Amino acid sequence: MAGGFRIVVGLRAGREGLTRLDADRSPDLTTAGFVLWSDEPIVRVDSETAIIGYLFKRGPPSRRVMEFSPDEAERLSKSGGRSLLREYWGGYVMIRADVSGTVSILRDPSGALPCYFRREADHILFAGSIADLAEPGPGVADLEEIARIAASGDARGRRTCVSGIDELIAGECLVVGRDGVAIEPWWTPWDHVEQTASADFAEAAVRLRETISDCVGSWASCFPSILLGSSGGLDSSIVAVASAPRARRLACLTLVGPDFGGDEQRYAAALAASLGLGLEAVPMDLEDIDVGRAVAPHQPWPIAPLFKQSVEAIHMRMNARSPIDAHFTGNGGDGMLCSIRSAVPLLDRFLAEGPRPALAETLRDICILTGTDSRTVLRHAWARYRRDGGRHHVRFDFSGISPDAASRIETAGGTHPWLSAPTEVLPGKTVHAAYLMRTQKGIELYPRSCSPIHVAPLVSQPIAELCLSIPSWLWIEGGRNRAVAREAFEHSFPELVARRTQKGGPGGFQLSIYHRFRAILHDRLRGGLLTSAGIFDTALLDEPDDPSWRGTERLQRILALAAAENWARWWSGSS
Repeated sequence: MAGGFRIVVGLRAGREGLTRLDADRSPDLTTAGFVLWSDEPIVRVDSETAIIGYLFKRGPPSRRVMEFSPDEAERLSKSGGRSLLREYWGGYVMIRADVSGTVSILRDPSGALPCYFRREADHILFAGSIADLAEPGPGVADLEEIARIAASGDARGRRTCVSGIDELIAGECLVVGRDGVAIEPWWTPWDHVEQTASADFAEAAVRLRETISDCVGSWASCFPSILLGSSGGLDSSIVAVASAPRARRLACLTLVGPDFGGDEQRYAAALAASLGLGLEAVPMDLEDIDVGRAVAPHQPWPIAPLFKQSVEAIHMRMNARSPIDAHFTGNGGDGMLCSIRSAVPLLDRFLAEGPRPALAETLRDICILTGTDSRTVLRHAWARYRRDGGRHHVRFDFSGISPDAASRIETAGGTHPWLSAPTEVLPGKTVHAAYLMRTQKGIELYPRSCSPIHVAPLVSQPIAELCLSIPSWLWIEGGRNRAVAREAFEHSFPELVARRTQKGGPGGFQLSIYHRFRAILHDRLRGGLLTSAGIFDTALLDEPDDPSWRGTERLQRILALAAAENWARWWSGSS
C-alpha cells in the first residue's frame, strides 16, 4: 500500500548535495547524477534510467510494463526519453541521466503521479509528497498564493502554497545540465487539438469507447481490490462499465447527503445491479466534521472542502473492515469529456468550416443545452468573439478577498502554461485545455505513504489526446452535455442512468456543516492568518445569512475560505 518517492539531483561537480540526506534506508538507484528512493513500483530501463509508478504500452490493447526489453530500452535511450510519450502512457515520473551527465525528470501528461521539487544551492529535491520536502512552521504557508487559489480555479500554476516548493506540471521535463536548470514542455494540449479525429459523431463515439475501455480496464487490472465512488452520474458510471470486465474485485460506494439532491442511491443501485457489483450506500455524518482541522494538508493547495472529512472517515472505516488496494473515481470526467455550456462551439464551427448550413445545427444544440433562445446565443457568441477571439480567459471570484489582494491577483493573471495557447488554436480548445488543467489539481485523495492509491482513470493520456482532437461542437450534439461520451456508453447503462439529466452532489451536506458550525467558522476567519495578512475581507461575514437559494453561494464561499484558513494554520505550525 505504501507509495511515494524521493529523488536528489546534484547540480555541481562533486555532487555535494548527495551526501546531506536524512533517508532512513539505502537508495533504490544510485547514478553519477541522481539518487532515487521509491515506494512506488519501479521499472528499470537501464543503469541510468528508471520509471517510477505505473506504465502501460499503448494499445489497444494496452499492457502493463514491468520491464523493458533491450530493443525497447535502446529506442527510449536514442529518443532521449521522448519516445515514452509516443509509445507508452500511465501515471509515472521518469528520471534519466545521459552520457553527458545531464539529468532529465519527466512527469507524465496525465499528472496521475504527483511530482514536486525544491531547489537548494547545490542540488534539487524531488518527491511525490510535499511532506517530504517541507515541514510546518512560521512562514511556510504562502498566504499570497493561497489567496490566488481561492480567487480562481485557473490561478494554479507551477508555484504551490508551500513556500519554496514548485510542482512539475504534467507533461513537463525538468532538465539539469552543465548550463543550469531548464523546464521543457515535452507534452502540451496544443499538440493534439488539430481536428485529426473524424468529425463524424458516430465514429468519434466508437473511438472514445474503445480508448476509455482500454485505459480504464488497464488501470483496473493492476489492483486486487478496488472501491469505486459511484454516484450513478455519467463519469463514475463510465468508469464502472470500463473497469468491471478486468477488475478482480470491484465494489461501489455511494455517499448520501441529507437532501434530495444528495441522495443518488437509486441511480447508483441501478448501475451496480446491471453490472453485478456490490453497492454500499453510506450517509455523510456531521459527527465526522471538525471545522478546526485542516483537510488534506498533504495537498500543496488548500482545495479540499470541509465535507471531505466525512468522506475520509467513511473510507477509513470501510478499509478497516475490508482492506482495499485502490480508490477509483470518475474525477476529471467533466473536464476531460468537455462539459461545455456556452456559445463557444458555435464560434469553433464557424471558424473551422465557415458559414455552412451545419452552423444552424450547432446553434440549435446550444439552445437546447442551455435553454436559451437563438438570438441570445448569437449575441453571446459575438460578444465573446470580440473579446480576444472567444478564447478562454481567467475568471476571478473576489468575494471574501480584500481589495488590495484582489488587485495584486488580477494583475498577475493566470500562470499555468496551458492557459497560453498558440494563435491558431480554436477558442473552444483553449477552454478544453483549461478544463484539463483544473482536473489535475486534486489528483491525490490521501497521502500515498499510508493510504490506498487514488486512481482517476479518465485523465489517462490517450483519453486526453483523443478528447482534445474531437471538435467542440460534437460534444454538444443533439443538445446533450458530453454527447460523444453519452453516445459511446449509454447502451451499457440501465435506462434510469442513461436518461438521467440532473446531477446531485454534496451541497446540502455542506450547508448543514455551515449551519451547525457557523459561529466557529466565523470566529476562525475573523481571527485567522488570512485576515491578519490583509487577504480575507471580513465584510463577507457581516452580510446577513439569506435562507433562500440566493444565499447558498455566499455560504459555500465561507466554507471554502475556512478550509483554506485551516490549511494555512496547519502549514504555519499554528493549527
